[in-house]
Amino acid sequence: MIERYHAGLWPDVRRFCSRLDNFFYVKLIIAAHTRQGFPGSCWVWREDGRIAAFAAVAFLNKDDAWLWGMRVDPAFQNRGIATRFTRAQLEVVRKAGRTWAGLNTLERRGKAPTYRVMDKLGFRLEDTYATDVYWRRPKGIARPRAVRLPDVFALCRESRMKTVFFQHNGWFYTRLKPERRAWVNRAGVVLDGLPLLLVRGRRQEKGRRRTEIAVNLFSRPADLRGFVPRLLALVPQRGHLVVNYPVEWSEEFRRAARRAVPGLRQNHGSWFSAWRVYGRVLGSGRRQK
Repeated sequence: MIERYHAGLWPDVRRFCSRLDNFFYVKLIIAAHTRQGFPGSCWVWREDGRIAAFAAVAFLNKDDAWLWGMRVDPAFQNRGIATRFTRAQLEVVRKAGRTWAGLNTLERRGKAPTYRVMDKLGFRLEDTYATDVYWRRPKGIARPRAVRLPDVFALCRESRMKTVFFQHNGWFYTRLKPERRAWVNRAGVVLDGLPLLLVRGRRQEKGRRRTEIAVNLFSRPADLRGFVPRLLALVPQRGHLVVNYPVEWSEEFRRAARRAVPGLRQNHGSWFSAWRVYGRVLGSGRRQK
């Protein structure tokens, strides 16, 4: 059964999460909701009297929620816990008055069982993106100047995007709804003639101030080979740049990035990934099947 997380449960969560990939992300999630005041809460799943799974619900705005950080103890995997835990999280979202719940999962061949679970739970595939992180800049390329773009929201909708990526205490996507127009438009810029979304953020990491820049590309550059080095020139000296774009461009985009920054590869100046974004509309009077 689902149970709200509290500090006393940390040893139980750490016991199995520390053995799984990206343990730092679990710690980031807990810190965001318990110490940094990020809207939402952390939860655990208890099975046979033991804490068997951890996950969190983030409230991105008055309409949207995001399910993140699902981790299941290997000793309890393949018992349907992730499915039951997700159903319980959806009830948390509905009771909080949100009308949509989203989550993302890696775009990989081995993830087919996860995709089947999404279908079973009534989630719809919204978008598939490549989402790359860069922390090295090309040499000899001046930092380009971006110019504000008044109504980038309209361009996003014309491109048939359903969701938009942003980075704030985590790794989230939110719907491109009319109610979000003002928020989206604050991030609209033109870079070398190409419209895009650009959001800057700052955070403290080990006592040092870090800069985070998140970019959403939705219009394909006419010349990726020429545009990518200019985009990577935005990488901050202390921090990183996240680029979110249609996965269909990924091979050419990353080839251009490697050409611009020799030696660039996974975990060495960059981190390449691809994600499926799933969403479910939650009717206030409709119960889970």
